[in-house]
Amino acid sequence: MNAIFLIFFVISAIIMLFINPDAVISSMLSGGTKAVELTVKMTVIYAVWLGIAKIMEQTGVNAKISKFLKPVNRLLFGKTSPEAEEFIAMNMSSNMLGMGGIATPMGINAVYELDKQGLDDAICMLLVITSTSIELMPTTVISLRSDYGSVSPASIFLPTLLSTFISTFCGILLVKIFTKRKKEKK
Repeated sequence: MNAIFLIFFVISAIIMLFINPDAVISSMLSGGTKAVELTVKMTVIYAVWLGIAKIMEQTGVNAKISKFLKPVNRLLFGKTSPEAEEFIAMNMSSNMLGMGGIATPMGINAVYELDKQGLDDAICMLLVITSTSIELMPTTVISLRSDYGSVSPASIFLPTLLSTFISTFCGILLVKIFTKRKKEKK
């Protein structure tokens, strides 16, 4: 895939060099500047959320969230280890709050724990839920929209909530259907 993008980039740059060479150089320089600015902004956002996650871990909020989500986790993932349940709960709650950068390490740890137990169907379910995740508060996107001067950065709240709910519901339903079919074939 990277080769395809590289080919398109090289061909476009060569064509633009003949048509408008000034535009090629200025857009490459401004693109680099924008990439660095976005990287710094995202680093700050993730640093704040990782700090909050560390505070949650030290105060025991993780265990409370895990206990609260236990019935949902049992329904979706079946019986798992307490460590896996805690990682799954933190992954799901981080995704719901729009903290995707924090959800990723928690999801990796959850997959590791589920893999140790040989729960492939639970890993599949976690990947689907993580990929489609219901976002109650898309904080990262709202903060980026705010940084880029959106008049109403939070206007994406309802469309995001609806679309993520529908995609998560459909994903869970499909995993359950395919898991059931797989068990019937055995």
